[in-house]
Amino acid sequence: MNFSVISREIGGEACLLLVDDGTHWRLPAHDHPGPVGANAAMAGRYGLATTTLDILRVARSGAAERLFIHELHNASASLPNGARWVTAADLSERGPVKEDQRRMVEQWARWRAEQARPSSHAGGSEGWLPWRTPGWFVETVAWAVARAGELDVELVGPPEQADFRAWSYHLRMPTRQGVVHLKASAPPHGHEPALTRLLAQWFPGQVPTVLACDTHRRLMLTADFGPVIQPQGEARITAAFRAVAGDIARIQRSASAGTPRIAATGCPHHRLEQLPEFFTRLVEEAAAEGELTRDDQAALRRLRPGLARDCARLASFGIPQSVVHHDLWRGNFRADGDKVLVFDWADSVLTHPFLQLGVLLADLDGALGSGADPGAVISSYTAAWHGYGSPAELREAASLAIALSPVSRALLMRERLTGAPPHMRNTYRGSVTAPLRSCLTPAPSSAGRSCS
Repeated sequence: MNFSVISREIGGEACLLLVDDGTHWRLPAHDHPGPVGANAAMAGRYGLATTTLDILRVARSGAAERLFIHELHNASASLPNGARWVTAADLSERGPVKEDQRRMVEQWARWRAEQARPSSHAGGSEGWLPWRTPGWFVETVAWAVARAGELDVELVGPPEQADFRAWSYHLRMPTRQGVVHLKASAPPHGHEPALTRLLAQWFPGQVPTVLACDTHRRLMLTADFGPVIQPQGEARITAAFRAVAGDIARIQRSASAGTPRIAATGCPHHRLEQLPEFFTRLVEEAAAEGELTRDDQAALRRLRPGLARDCARLASFGIPQSVVHHDLWRGNFRADGDKVLVFDWADSVLTHPFLQLGVLLADLDGALGSGADPGAVISSYTAAWHGYGSPAELREAASLAIALSPVSRALLMRERLTGAPPHMRNTYRGSVTAPLRSCLTPAPSSAGRSCS
């Protein structure tokens, strides 16, 4: 069972919506895991139009549950019988309230106080998580409606909060021309709107169409591209991975001519020659933070010379740097025969393009395990780079890059968490050291090679 907190100001006091379950007053309850169902439940039961500002974890009767914190958009709505607005001071006067409900109200009060602090990472339109700020939703929808209107795209229904993630916020907006999607990103992904727009201009049909973006506010409005149906069965999964490997390689090869424009979007830059230095810094930082055992520290430090040699060897092939999508898994691409669409470019960096194979092959391994055919996917990828070496040399380059890819992914996570709110750093604790530790074992399809 999950619960919702809906508050409004009455006479200068914060009031909460409570409902009478026959014996106790409690917060509205529901069994929905995400904002779409929770918001719909509040509308259906109480006639209240809400969006979800945050979802907190609570412990109740030994079970892990969720506490939804909503923003109310129609405060004048009449409540049904058995529901009323109650101030915190009046809570005890409204009949018996269970102790676990009091604790949830107290948890909401702490959350509210944290958002009100001037130093809060989440506060203000320029903050890390501006969608947790009341008023942001209305302001952002107004921006989206205005941009859509400039393109003669007319809304035919209210926007729907489609998703709630740690690093982004999503809205679905129904229009006469079909659904339009709005995405807002946290600061580490501030480059995504401009990068996606640039790639969509270069590779129409292979990247979602960007209708409008606000790089300052990290907002992006995109056209709908239909459902993403993940392939089933070994043959179809392998075919999909082969298709996306070839397509992303061709995108990278063509985009390599425009690296200054990619860099201008703010896309992080992981230069190959700097990876050994980055690796050393990451290991030392993780050791200082107590996230690595002494044995792991020693083992990782021993990898440094070999990693430097591998970077130098990979650079010797003369393959130009390009954009790498470090979150390229089945949930972020659609392969329909030879037609491939790649989306969600938030976790992108500018580096050696062959590092792309690391995350792609890891997901292939996750999908098929021992039935995976990484060689076919690698061949599809390297074929797009003909002219930069013989097939054997390109396979060697791929093997080197697969083993080096975790270093770039660890660096990306470190960059993402720098300056993040404390709760996000706690949630993602270990996300930097996990790819570093993977360097101690042979990477999938890297011919037994680790980072050394």
